[in-house]
Amino acid sequence: MLHLLGFSPDNYSLWQRFSTLYSKGDVCVFTDAGLLLASQLTLKGDGYLLAHPALQLPDSTLPVIDHAQLVELIAEHGASTSWY
Repeated sequence: MLHLLGFSPDNYSLWQRFSTLYSKGDVCVFTDAGLLLASQLTLKGDGYLLAHPALQLPDSTLPVIDHAQLVELIAEHGASTSWY
């Protein structure tokens, strides 16, 4: 499954709901406030930072993708869940 993570790390209830569905091999794309979450989550699969023209990306070893690459990931993985 592909997860689009746009929530802040301090949103504990959303973090808990996400954690119940997050499984080995799932892909995470961090965007918006979720960019801050990227450094705090132990990945169980691939992870990406979504480039944003108005936000500075955090220091990370994760690859940065643009919106066209996001569409490709969605097409490749089918089911996706947005967390905002």
